[in-house]
Amino acid sequence: MTISDIFNKHFSEEQLKNIFSEHIVYSRAVGIDNLDQYSFRAQLDEQIEILSRKARLGNYRFTKYKLKLISKGRNKYPREISIPTVRDRIALRSLCDFLDEIYSGTIEFQLPQLVIREVKNDLIDEKYDACIKLDVTNFYPSIKHKELIKRLGRKIRDPKIKSLISSAISSPTVSISKETDVPALRGVPQGLAVSNILAAIYLLNIDKNLKAIKEIKYYRYVDDVLIFCDSSNAKEIAAIVIRMFRKIGLTIHDPEKVPEKSSIGPINAGFDYLGYKFYDNIVTVRPASVDRLKQSLVSIFTSYKYSKQKSVDFLLWRLNLRVTGCIYEQKSKGWLFFFAEINDEALLHSLDHYIKKLALRFNVSITPKKFVRAYKELCHRKYKTHYIPNFDKYDLEQKKNVLAEYFGVSIESLEDERIEFEFKKRISKQTKDLLEDILNIS
Repeated sequence: MTISDIFNKHFSEEQLKNIFSEHIVYSRAVGIDNLDQYSFRAQLDEQIEILSRKARLGNYRFTKYKLKLISKGRNKYPREISIPTVRDRIALRSLCDFLDEIYSGTIEFQLPQLVIREVKNDLIDEKYDACIKLDVTNFYPSIKHKELIKRLGRKIRDPKIKSLISSAISSPTVSISKETDVPALRGVPQGLAVSNILAAIYLLNIDKNLKAIKEIKYYRYVDDVLIFCDSSNAKEIAAIVIRMFRKIGLTIHDPEKVPEKSSIGPINAGFDYLGYKFYDNIVTVRPASVDRLKQSLVSIFTSYKYSKQKSVDFLLWRLNLRVTGCIYEQKSKGWLFFFAEINDEALLHSLDHYIKKLALRFNVSITPKKFVRAYKELCHRKYKTHYIPNFDKYDLEQKKNVLAEYFGVSIESLEDERIEFEFKKRISKQTKDLLEDILNIS
């Protein structure tokens, strides 16, 4: 099958409709055209036909993205997220699936906890004594379009496909659409389904070359680089890596000038990576990440306090979900799943105690699940435990119970298809909230 055949397969009307029903239909995000998924569904056939036809002909153009700002904390510029229209989201997801297929075996995305597991194993081996941490400044906004399309051209020669990708990355992100808005000449918009794989393609050569050096161990997760090496040549290696990134238009914070962003030092002095903190033989969670989780726990109690219904059952259900995380859409979601590689049980006991204090403070008599037990279940009985909910295995009756008991949905008159829709819509919202606890890790 040729590259063009694979592209046409992913942009067939049938495949595009599948993407809408599997990925888009439960989302509440609205693009610059203010058309939500409910309104889009009413004209689904027409919109899908237009998308499929224009994409295959090479004249589909993406609408401007709507700007959403996400706080990164005090004294930091907010992250700019681009929100596509519903139709563009379908196109971007299909484009992502297409790139995933043709780069299969060349690019592999590892879960951050699996990266951390490899880091832990390297620390146990004690092969290296120095640690280099490098942070790319403004990674996504700095990606050069010409350089990216050039790299894509090594595998994709069809100008129609490259034109579609160019449209996706050059469409401007705006708060309000104006006639004076111009296409972006640099940067990959953040928040798109295709953003991560395009960024990975951009760094493909650097990753390949650095992983081939036997004297070092190289890790990269998005824009965070970690290198283990011998202390005798740590500065030289850091300088080489900084030059490699600079050649493709990416700036790395200088370890000597901006040590709070990039650093070089002995491994035994301790270091942070992807929200984890390593020191002595302890692998724990960076304090800022713990604080973020605590804030989300407080917000759950606060929502209960000011809600009209004041449902203790719903409070407990949300709290338990925050503690244990869950499995949904074949993915492990939640704070504990992300930090599953820690060995700091004292931290987990302190979090359980913190929830007890919150229950007393908000005058609620509940017995929530515990971080300590959830962690042990995750480590030893991940695929057998019932302590951590697996929503993918819920049958229709279980879904009805969740809707009725915790969300107050009247299910008597609802058909099975509607039950499925209402369940997925609500669980999608709750699992999306779980991501808030691990935002800004990288």
